[in-house]
Amino acid sequence: MMLRDVHRHAILGLLFARWLSADAGILIPADKTEPDPQRLALAEMEIDARVDNQVARVRVKQIFENRTAGVLEGKYVFALPARALVSDFAVWDDVVRIPGVILERRRAQEIYEQLRWQSIDPGLLQMGERDSDEARRGAVFSARIVPIPGHGTKRLEMEYHETVPVELLQSLFAVPLRPEAYRVQRAAKFRIQLELITRHPIQDFQNVGAAYALKIDERTANRVRASFTGTNVNLSEDFAVKWSLAGGKDRLEVLTHRDAGEPGFFQASLLTAPVSVTAQPRTVIALFDTSLSMQWEKLDKSFRALETMLRGLTANDKFSLILFNDEAKAVQTAPVAATPAAVDAALEAVRASRLRGGTNVQAALEAALKQTSGANTYVVLIGDGGSTRGIVHNSKLAAWYADRWKQLPVASRPSSYVFGIGDDANLPLLKMLARQNGVFEWVRSTEPVEFKLNAFLSKIGRRPIEGLSLKAEPTANFDMIYRLDEAVFSGSVGAWVGQYKSAGAATFQLGTQQASVSLPAQEAAAEHLPRTWAKARVDALLEKIDRDGEDAATIDEIIALSRKYKFVTPYTSFLAAPRSLLRPRLIRPGDPVLRVRTDESIVSVVAMFPFGLVKPLRFLKDENIWQTRFLAPSDMTDGTYQVNMILRDREGRVYREQKSFVIASKPPVVKVNLDRAQYHRGETVKLRVSASATSRTIVARMQGATPAYLRWNAEMKSNTGQLVIPSHLPAGRYKLMVNAEDFAHNIGTQEVNLDVLP
Repeated sequence: MMLRDVHRHAILGLLFARWLSADAGILIPADKTEPDPQRLALAEMEIDARVDNQVARVRVKQIFENRTAGVLEGKYVFALPARALVSDFAVWDDVVRIPGVILERRRAQEIYEQLRWQSIDPGLLQMGERDSDEARRGAVFSARIVPIPGHGTKRLEMEYHETVPVELLQSLFAVPLRPEAYRVQRAAKFRIQLELITRHPIQDFQNVGAAYALKIDERTANRVRASFTGTNVNLSEDFAVKWSLAGGKDRLEVLTHRDAGEPGFFQASLLTAPVSVTAQPRTVIALFDTSLSMQWEKLDKSFRALETMLRGLTANDKFSLILFNDEAKAVQTAPVAATPAAVDAALEAVRASRLRGGTNVQAALEAALKQTSGANTYVVLIGDGGSTRGIVHNSKLAAWYADRWKQLPVASRPSSYVFGIGDDANLPLLKMLARQNGVFEWVRSTEPVEFKLNAFLSKIGRRPIEGLSLKAEPTANFDMIYRLDEAVFSGSVGAWVGQYKSAGAATFQLGTQQASVSLPAQEAAAEHLPRTWAKARVDALLEKIDRDGEDAATIDEIIALSRKYKFVTPYTSFLAAPRSLLRPRLIRPGDPVLRVRTDESIVSVVAMFPFGLVKPLRFLKDENIWQTRFLAPSDMTDGTYQVNMILRDREGRVYREQKSFVIASKPPVVKVNLDRAQYHRGETVKLRVSASATSRTIVARMQGATPAYLRWNAEMKSNTGQLVIPSHLPAGRYKLMVNAEDFAHNIGTQEVNLDVLP
């Protein structure tokens, strides 16, 4: 397919690209491959966005209407901005809010599948895993939603945080709404509420686009409040606003936050003044991806980026162009003068090329390094980084490139600039490639490209501010400080986050700017700081994994930080299900205790039991749990029962949840499978045991042998374990006893005979 003909081959493109696409806030029927507004329509959508000193918190609420009489299942998909961090997710079951719970990724998937067998289907929110197949989809999130009642509605809520960059004293904030692969979505009711706060004076605030005409409700030097309300609104473009910050000199700002009993957090940010530089001749080696993954919006954006970059060069600059798919093809064998004729010829070569094959990033980089020579050379990669040929593993490819780059003479080492494009872009790889003295930027498939593209291209020929580091004193009071931006250019913001131990006076210095701060013992402002720090810490740990491989301690810390500060990582997921389903409680008739763990904001819990009893729960501070005692009537039959929970938070808001308990008076059913009936001394018995789903522990015992504890094996769909026949055991027939104990302490047993041979 020739690039100039791409728009005439829409049907063919869908065959290749549809599975990679992710739209913001689309609910697709499970039996369909695209939205169907005749079955699932967007009845209402609300966006509440607050940008506080360049940190945005975006809350999205959507209500979908089932226009059929039957119960539907849906898949909710959306793509997030480059710097976004999902911090909350919930689905509603009628009037009950089912909040997302952070769990280890594999555990969340297991629970999700188990609940499906019970005809219960929660929302599951996760991001791409960090292997070669999934890492490129790290910015795509999905949630499976069931049930959506006939002629009823399903309400979904999502919250994310995002750092809004400053480039040449300008900022752009966008919420993804425009579809990529699917038709334009229409919201019967649509509302946007925006609040912008900054310590630096705001200039030139303006709405981007014409679809959502903002009403300015308040505007001062440091605050803007705006809103939009409409009916039957076509979500044909992203919601975006931009503004400038007044700045004639460098300015250092320090934010702090601290909760009682927790370490304090700080963020030191330096807004740097623009500095004019004398233009030096530049050499640009452009790498342009022409593989099949670069279609539709991605192709338009990548060609626009290439054309804007080449036409921005002067006659004193040089350039060469390398097209790559399965292999790399150099349009020029060496950099040539960037004359208008040479640029036109290069762009025509792109138009005449064909989209085909896979993506060989290694071959493209190899070809680029062969053309580098002299100072002020830039290798500029434009594409999605989805490597499918050559070296495809992210860390191996990045390590190979770093090694080849370092083999060049210091004066000939190019700056590695990467402009990633597409919701499915392989962000981990692209970021690692840019670490070789470079810059990384990424745009989603559908977001406005102008701001990020212009900021990216403005850095070609400019150098980041050198020697910029944070000094915080007294040094013993600070811990785990992380830089949020790898390269800081004039006219942008450089920021560091960290922890402090004790309240008191402190001094921060960035460049020539210094600030004296009184670190508070408790501070409620800048509530985003703990999560910002935790994300920086997790990013550092993920880089360690990319570099050195996985280890249990690093993964455990990532999971712990993710759960404590509530954000999704490649090792964790949001599972939106009633808390009771995550840890069902099995009791015998007469068991007197109900225990419930809640969020910290809850101040009272009342339980309404199915047999008419209503009891408040008491909070046990030492255990961080709510508890009450009750008596289950002795005539209650075995089965699952629901307790309605009324929870009230500090602000007076009321939530309804359900906690299930199971009356279980019958022991678990156990069935033992052995691979054979005879074993020699010293051999290992491989056990497979089927047991009731209520089983908590399963253990196999045999005279003279060490007991074997069995665990659930998802691949084998059974409980598995190994028991070693002692080498000193006399030959003969032995009884192997397997016990399964449930949460109600009922015990089921099966015995099998086993022959031990000499």
